[in-house]
Amino acid sequence: MKWENHFLVFDISKGPKVIIESLDTYGQEGWECSTMVTVAGTNLVAFLKRRIDVEEVPKDEKAEKLAKMWSSENKSGK
Repeated sequence: MKWENHFLVFDISKGPKVIIESLDTYGQEGWECSTMVTVAGTNLVAFLKRRIDVEEVPKDEKAEKLAKMWSSENKSGK
């Protein structure tokens, strides 16, 4: 599983509405707030993450076994 990361910096004097609207907008794009940290007493840093979908092809163990049985590598002893 792989993650993409991003951060946002908010001025807390502007109130929670700005923060909530920004997080909602990013949330619609698949971002999730993982941590918030206060910096210098007036700024709030939100760390966001979202999963990068890596399509995994399921292994067909039977097909792999058959391929190994019929490959030239097994016949030559390599």
